[in-house]
Amino acid sequence: MAILIRPWRREDVPAVRRILWESWLATYRAFIPEADLRAYFTATYQPESLLRLYELSFVRGLIGEADGEAAGFARTQYQKNENRLYLASLYLLPAFQGRGIGDRLLKAAEAQALALGLDELWVGVMVKNEAAGRWYERRGFRFIREEPFRMGGTTVSHRIGYKPIPGAAREAGLSQRLHAVYPGEREDASLAELAASLYEAQKKNWPALGEGCTALAAARVREIRGERWQVKVQFNPQRIVSAGAKVDRKSIGQRPCFLCPANLPPEQRAILYRDAYLVLCNPAPIFPGHLTIAHLRHLPQSLPANLEIFLRLAADFGPGTTVFYNGPRSGASAPDHLHFQAAPAGLMPVEAEVSAAASRTKVKQKAGATLWRTEGLGRGALVIEGKEAGAVAAAVATVLEALGRSDELEEEPLLNLLATHGGGGWRLILFPRRKHRPAAYFKEGEERLLVSPGAADMGGLFITPVEKDFFAFNRALVLEIFAEVAYDDAAVAALLESL
Repeated sequence: MAILIRPWRREDVPAVRRILWESWLATYRAFIPEADLRAYFTATYQPESLLRLYELSFVRGLIGEADGEAAGFARTQYQKNENRLYLASLYLLPAFQGRGIGDRLLKAAEAQALALGLDELWVGVMVKNEAAGRWYERRGFRFIREEPFRMGGTTVSHRIGYKPIPGAAREAGLSQRLHAVYPGEREDASLAELAASLYEAQKKNWPALGEGCTALAAARVREIRGERWQVKVQFNPQRIVSAGAKVDRKSIGQRPCFLCPANLPPEQRAILYRDAYLVLCNPAPIFPGHLTIAHLRHLPQSLPANLEIFLRLAADFGPGTTVFYNGPRSGASAPDHLHFQAAPAGLMPVEAEVSAAASRTKVKQKAGATLWRTEGLGRGALVIEGKEAGAVAAAVATVLEALGRSDELEEEPLLNLLATHGGGGWRLILFPRRKHRPAAYFKEGEERLLVSPGAADMGGLFITPVEKDFFAFNRALVLEIFAEVAYDDAAVAALLESL
């Protein structure tokens, strides 16, 4: 079968209408009444309406021919105010599905995005059109939100997502900044090896990181112990910017994003990770080899839509690295820009504590994943293990859904998450949170405690940029902070039972 992808022409209007209608009936009739489909089709896709679309400069149409017959149709639309290209339509006649025409149309749409200097292609898919959703996901699309859409008298929910376009990041002017590229397959070096190489090079060539590493080496550390838990308190003045960061929407809107590629320091280099993220050295490290993994685009911090890449990142780094996530209201100093962090595994006390038999209880199996809660660590945590990424992601999604039911805010529930991958599987440590900062953070003068707990603090490494706070920490203060900002054992037990 000879396949040809070409721009649409005026004379293609009847074929486009046939492709749209027959594919709608085959797919949408299962959840939208045919009368509503016909009403929307009649109102939207009259021949004159399609011809008006044909005349618009920001709309492009594509025809997929099979042996000279129009078998598929795609339409892209550039939204100037968003600087995004949307794949507004991609439909095939039912008899021609599964023959590669859809893939060819998608590639042509990606080429249009590249020609516009864009590194992503966006799409909307009906939630109930599960087969199409899986098709797009297999081709690299990540869905990040839902929006309502009305067809006739029926309102359906659309999943909105995007696909990073391979090679686009380098073509977008990042080549001068790249230390290495990690495409995700057939790599000559592991991600951990590339990150170690980047860190050593940046310590020599980027003064800010060299100073940060020197400050970390000189940082004082105290240990505080409970019966089953240990906390390290690190006095690190360089972290005052992060600890004192204003994370309300007004303040964030008034500052340039320090994770966007255009705003990175000239000396900073990166590893391009799977054509969607930059692996960066953190210039104010709290761990040796402290990394930040920031999305190329200015997307909001969100775990539910990015669980898959979070798990993949842990697997790509391997067992020697812990990847962690701070929720937008739970320690992220850049809640407006999607990012993760990474550090050598085993540096947070909780990583060893959750392995102790005395610290785990209430084991539960859930569709290929094992869940248990901790006991006696001063704050509650949920541990999730599994060998299949899908099973682990499903377990985390179930926990997030349960947490969301107890959270009145619309954003994702408050949480911090640690992940490691080894022995063929993942271990995740999830800390449900009650609030971001303790009340003492907002006090005045000597009573103020400049501690802003994130994943590292929940993991047992409290960061104090102020010396008086470093000496103020004791066993009672640790437990007081945990009790104020985190779930206790009883709350995590109730959460586990609700799953």
